[in-house]
Amino acid sequence: MLDLIASFLVRGLNKFLHFMPIRFDLWLGRCFGRLVYCLSGKRKRITYSNLKAAFSGEKTPRQIKRITKNVYRNAAQTFAEILSMTKFDKKYIYKYVDVIDEERIEKASKNPKGMILVSAHFGNWELSTVTSVMHGYPLYLLARDQKMVRLNELLNLLRETKGNTVIRKGMDIKNIFRVLHEGKSLGILADQNAGMNGELIDFFGRPASTATGPYRFAQKSGAWILPAFIHREKGPYHKLILEEPLMIGRDDDIIPYMQKYNNLLEKHVRNYPDQWLWMHKRWKVTPLKKILVLDDGKKGHLKQSLSVVKQIKRYRSDEGFDPDHLKVELVSIKFKSKFTRTLFGMLSVFFGPYLQGRTYLLKWAFEDESYKKAVNTYADIIVSCGSALFAVNKMLKIENWARNVTVLDPGKFNRKKFDLVVIPRHDYKESLSGGNNFVVTELAPNLIDTSGLDDLKKTTEERKALEGKLCIGLLVGGDNPYFTFSETLSERIARSVRKASELFDGKVLVTTSRRTPQRAEGILKDALKTCPGCVKFISGKGDTDEKTVDKILALSDIVIVSGESISMVSEAVSSGKQVLVFMPDKKTDVLTKYEKFIQDLSKKNYLKLIEPESIPGEIKDLTEKRTGSVSPDDNERIYKKLYKLF
Repeated sequence: MLDLIASFLVRGLNKFLHFMPIRFDLWLGRCFGRLVYCLSGKRKRITYSNLKAAFSGEKTPRQIKRITKNVYRNAAQTFAEILSMTKFDKKYIYKYVDVIDEERIEKASKNPKGMILVSAHFGNWELSTVTSVMHGYPLYLLARDQKMVRLNELLNLLRETKGNTVIRKGMDIKNIFRVLHEGKSLGILADQNAGMNGELIDFFGRPASTATGPYRFAQKSGAWILPAFIHREKGPYHKLILEEPLMIGRDDDIIPYMQKYNNLLEKHVRNYPDQWLWMHKRWKVTPLKKILVLDDGKKGHLKQSLSVVKQIKRYRSDEGFDPDHLKVELVSIKFKSKFTRTLFGMLSVFFGPYLQGRTYLLKWAFEDESYKKAVNTYADIIVSCGSALFAVNKMLKIENWARNVTVLDPGKFNRKKFDLVVIPRHDYKESLSGGNNFVVTELAPNLIDTSGLDDLKKTTEERKALEGKLCIGLLVGGDNPYFTFSETLSERIARSVRKASELFDGKVLVTTSRRTPQRAEGILKDALKTCPGCVKFISGKGDTDEKTVDKILALSDIVIVSGESISMVSEAVSSGKQVLVFMPDKKTDVLTKYEKFIQDLSKKNYLKLIEPESIPGEIKDLTEKRTGSVSPDDNERIYKKLYKLF
């Protein structure tokens, strides 16, 4: 029924527009284009995101937004011209279409093995085929069938009114070769996504599935390919540009010729970006995916985000994709003030698709450098961690029409706005909906894995000095709102670790945190530096090695860690080593999330909660029992949900 209505409507519009002046037709098309732009939803967002992918870093969001509007306006003008195609005669064509380098089509058409005029959904591509026939070069047109049968046939009849012939669906390939062998010409559009059957050819810096048909026809038949592009100059005036013919030998590789055509198309699109049909998913099957990781300046948060990226890399590798087809970029997000950060987060519940291309909120909230970097970077996937960034993640998802991941709960009103929400169990509340986009992990996501530590161990300088010795790793955190490191606590820890080292002829590796109080760190350092078993003591405040904790975990047999640092405890447990946890001195009587986190892991035998004085005894038990350690399968939980991003 819809097909019938559409065909009657097109017939009526054709009758009406045929008798109206062409400038009126175009004006009506522009009005219709503005209306469709306002009413459009998904297609408008696809158009903008395609432009963003092509021109990120070159054009501002405002410029891309303006081009998006003009794409709709120009497409509607083209549609109006197509509907009035019956008025196109030789006089009209010679008046309104200027053909550049016509001698090229004259030469190519004389090829006894035929010519293939290859064009694109650029400018008024239908007008280019009419221009060809009016200049004495009729074409057999390979046109994509529309879903509506009646409307499709009506459009084909319009194409044939001036002397071209449309090759209907079902025509045998042999007949297409017969056309070429007779020295006749084909007209083909070759710029849309060719799906899984196409070749991946670079287009605007991204591999794009490109149809091989025209190039295979030319290779097997000996026909010349003539690239042709028409663009609107002003109003009804057009310029048809004929490029140098491509002559493909029977034994030639067609890929370089396909790349040359894509380069030509890109050149024309760059010159007239609003005249190409950006509304289709040109890079739908591209293997190249770009990940934008948001960094709030907190080292622990960044590591959690990167741990998700690590699983994405593994997922893509297991799917058979080349590592080079995953690009990761970090953007440091700095708000102008705490007030702007808080207000931006509160406003996030109102963020919607209407904000695509409208980045004034980001400009208001961010420092200038952060703003420029964030809006000029295109991404297919946005990853962030922490409460300060979920609103930014949500906004950039809208801007890029991307998928997104957040680590930590983004709040009741935002959970469904993320494709994947990773929530460590210590932050998980039973009242959460626990939707299909949720992953609950036992630990805070981190970058530690046993195979990586084994590889790292082979390259560390200290490994030879530790061979055959029990190695104890000590990871010391620092003060936070709920816990503090007193001088007494430092003395207790130092005394016990030193005693354990002497009892078992063990070696000790120590690192403190940037948060460790200076006096407490001094006590640890003085006590352990004189310990014969202490191989290395690294102060966190001056440490520039990003791998310090990783190296200690790789070399240690037993890890002792302070329990106020959820990230350090998570890394220790993920290492697969035996883990002993002590708690710093409490500042409050309230049961904290840190204690709940440690208690829960202790119940599941991932670690053991101890007092500092019991360190020697606990180490003795562990060495005598030689029980295997247990680690949760958090990475597998995240991995199994990553299909939601692709």
